[in-house]
Amino acid sequence: MHSSHPSKVSTLRGQLLGQQLRALREEIGLSLEEAASYLNRDRSALGRFERAEWPFPRPDVRLLLDLYGVIDKEVREHFIRLSEEVGRRHEWETEFEDAIYDKSFVDLPWLEERATAIHTFDLGRVPGLLQTPGYATAVLRVVEGDQPTDERIDRWVALRLARQQVLTGVKPTRLTCVIAESVLRARIGGDRIMRGQLDHLVQLGRQRNIELRVLPLAVGASVGTDGPFQVFELPKPFPPVAYVEHLGGRLFLEWPKSTRFVQAYDQLREVALTERESTELIAAIAEEI
Repeated sequence: MHSSHPSKVSTLRGQLLGQQLRALREEIGLSLEEAASYLNRDRSALGRFERAEWPFPRPDVRLLLDLYGVIDKEVREHFIRLSEEVGRRHEWETEFEDAIYDKSFVDLPWLEERATAIHTFDLGRVPGLLQTPGYATAVLRVVEGDQPTDERIDRWVALRLARQQVLTGVKPTRLTCVIAESVLRARIGGDRIMRGQLDHLVQLGRQRNIELRVLPLAVGASVGTDGPFQVFELPKPFPPVAYVEHLGGRLFLEWPKSTRFVQAYDQLREVALTERESTELIAAIAEEI
């Protein structure tokens, strides 16, 4: 039996990998002992891998995919790629290490890069992936209450703009947004910056991979949501992941907890204005400034 003790891992990547491999094992009715025996490992070791307490070794992932009868090439590649990324430092951690003070943040750009579609609902500000540099700077100065230096603000803005690259390129990510009308009427950063942000939204709304819808003031909070959130659709077989950010930190919710957010977003999209109506309203508000 193997006796090595890998370092502990608790990233969302590790949790997704362990959760899905466990689901595959249970789907074909194999016990933890039987799968561990196939790998020539202890039962407790495989249990730790599935619970993301230890990073899943890539050779073990390949063997388990064989054992579980996963023959689809694309699905196998998603599993192997995820196993490679679990224990690896993400590029954002290296490039923007000086700007990232909350390590749980690293899972957010990872999700943005891997998602096949991103759905967002915002009540307080324009989504980060759609912000202009001026608007992002104004938001960050308000949100970060410890009076950060201009240099630190600039690094945070650079990180936010770098994340927006998922919306461009050969295979841009599909992004759908429901934005509360109150967000569009708030003069964050002053008239010039807000006008520029609204004009930017109108331009983005013309991109084929971006859908913008406005939730009218008349609808308000009647839909039954408690605040802003995002839903990330991931490649099969991985289920959607919901993301909530609040003063206490960041929260990533996997299936089945993410189901509630998927349903909430569908409800919000139904009561929001159409894309055309939304674009017209955004343009009209910009003209008022």
